[in-house]
Amino acid sequence: MTIHSGQAALRVYVAPGCAGCRTARHLAEAVRQARPDHPIEVIDLSDQPDEPLPPGVIGTPTYVLGGEVISLGNPDLTDLLRRLDTHDAKGHDD
Repeated sequence: MTIHSGQAALRVYVAPGCAGCRTARHLAEAVRQARPDHPIEVIDLSDQPDEPLPPGVIGTPTYVLGGEVISLGNPDLTDLLRRLDTHDAKGHDD
């Protein structure tokens, strides 16, 4: 996925059988609607079983922004959008 200048991709890690992952997918879609220019990836861990987990991903759903875990479990949409905006305003581009 292309990362826009000043914007790190929001990566949402999900897995089959995860109780909160359906909500995580809905939250990712809500972020896409609210911030259409922000790069977002939903990563299903079952699609890459041989890949090591990124640091800090110890369960699903996990939200990672710029290499930093920002939420284990589903955050409130308003808080998630605020976190994206704050991260982008600081000029992070990882």
